Amino acid sequence: MSSQARRLKKLIQANEVLASIESLVDLLPQLLRLAQDVTGAEASSILLYNKEKNVLEFALAMNDVLSEMSMDILKTRIELPLGKGIAGWVALHKKSLNVVDAQNDARFSRDADKKTGFETRCILCVPIIHKGELQGVVQVLNSSSKDCFNIEDQELLESFGHLAGVALVRSELMIQRLNQQKFETQLEAASRIQKQFNPKTPELTGGNHIWGNSVPAHFVGGDLYDFIPNSDGSWYVYVADVSGKGLPAALIMSALWTRIRAAAVKELSPNEMMTEINKAAFEFMGGEVFATMVLVRFYPETGKCSYCVAGHPAPLLVADGEVKEMDRPLGLPVGILDDGEFGLAEISLEKGQSLIVVTDGVDEARNKDKDFFGTERLAEALKIEGKPPLGKSLLKAVSRWRGKTPPNDDTTVVEIYKS
Repeated sequence: MSSQARRLKKLIQANEVLASIESLVDLLPQLLRLAQDVTGAEASSILLYNKEKNVLEFALAMNDVLSEMSMDILKTRIELPLGKGIAGWVALHKKSLNVVDAQNDARFSRDADKKTGFETRCILCVPIIHKGELQGVVQVLNSSSKDCFNIEDQELLESFGHLAGVALVRSELMIQRLNQQKFETQLEAASRIQKQFNPKTPELTGGNHIWGNSVPAHFVGGDLYDFIPNSDGSWYVYVADVSGKGLPAALIMSALWTRIRAAAVKELSPNEMMTEINKAAFEFMGGEVFATMVLVRFYPETGKCSYCVAGHPAPLLVADGEVKEMDRPLGLPVGILDDGEFGLAEISLEKGQSLIVVTDGVDEARNKDKDFFGTERLAEALKIEGKPPLGKSLLKAVSRWRGKTPPNDDTTVVEIYKS
């Protein structure tokens, strides 16, 4: 077998090897070993292009002449601006460079030779390019069988560079996919944890009911609701909507849930409790984020509902097939000011009536045409059912309106009703 045939065979083997490697850590040593094999070089190195910094970063070197101690000197991460040195020139121009006399070439840097004791006689450096995009450069040093590298070596290394470009991109895509999978796994775990904040539906007597459900726009969300029993038989029922979406809103939501539970122990009136919540919320929100809320204290025996509103849409009373927006007492969202004041309102639920509280993910739900569900459709959906329970049918109506369009906001409905 001729020398060229053997080297072509090595190039084919290199293609097979690179196609089977997915990890960048495993790929780089193989790249350099194969580069040396196909060109018969004493040493090799690879520099990867950092697009954000617009520099080459030294990734790995291999040398069959130097000792392990000398090689350790080369393992320090080095950044090389495009245009500087042999590798920088190749990266800048995206052209191969065959330097037959490195010591007399003005572009050659002697720093590595001085530190390691290695004498570079000649360098063959080629760009690693994939679909026109620079990935890095690979260079081989000192032909072991002749004075310098020839055109055949250059053509082989250029072919190898194309293979390396594909391998590097594939490895990067694999890393991105693994990171995405890891992130999604973490989000799924966060979603399971967040669901633990949702309360169980309490079993009340006398035809009284409290129900709620929340559907996050993403894995996790910033909507929050809870049912908290009091010693006198009444219940705190609230809905909160943290500004923002996703993980940041979910973190704020969990902190807010803790503060509300702590305030509930005092069994205050809704407006006094909202004042406590606001002070606690301001401590960790600092006015940078906020949450809107409706807080109701429901007395099942009498049907009395005393409530306050903190910048949230007003509760809706559904009675005799009619939907009425309740009074909206004064109150800013919690977390904006440290001394907020909150008004108090009161109604009494009778048999067949429902008090509905929703977040803006209901009326602002969009369909494929970007149209809002809107308050009119919200009211119509409640009227169609006529009598409680109404919450589940409202969520279904929103889902039908949205169709296959992904939710643009968290969607929460809470209902207090008498049957």
